[in-house]
Amino acid sequence: MDPARIILDGFSMSLLFNAVVGLGFLLWPQAYSTMFPGEIRQAAAPYVDRREVRNMRLLLFPLYLVLFIYWAVSARCAGTKGFHDLFWTGYAEMTFVSMSDFIILDCWLPGKVRHMIKGAENCRAWERREWLMKLAIPEHVLAWPLLVCPLAGLSVAGLGALIP
Repeated sequence: MDPARIILDGFSMSLLFNAVVGLGFLLWPQAYSTMFPGEIRQAAAPYVDRREVRNMRLLLFPLYLVLFIYWAVSARCAGTKGFHDLFWTGYAEMTFVSMSDFIILDCWLPGKVRHMIKGAENCRAWERREWLMKLAIPEHVLAWPLLVCPLAGLSVAGLGALIP
């Protein structure tokens, strides 16, 4: 494993991830309300267009696929071999994405975009404490390290094992 490569790949893919998610939010803000806390989801539901939700998913799912493929190819090009090393490389790089998601998309951005979600402008869930306690902290302390990062590690290790 090459720690410098892991850090650079983690930062570069964090930048790509946040840029794509941010662009998607600017294009379809109502669709992103389906990933927000329940109060915001319910208030915005009458304004959500299913076509926009589909477009959002068509943007996000390939983004994850590109991340995993890039990480696997990058790790193999750096000389990382073996399932164990490839797994921890993918896990560490996805942890960078998780941290940047938490800082940029969960801590900084919600206060700036509340006016963009029709119907949910005045929801209590936009308050920093509500947002962090009900969504961001459980997501990034439990869901990402226990589910998303291991899945990323397994994907990178599996894809990396296929590369000669």
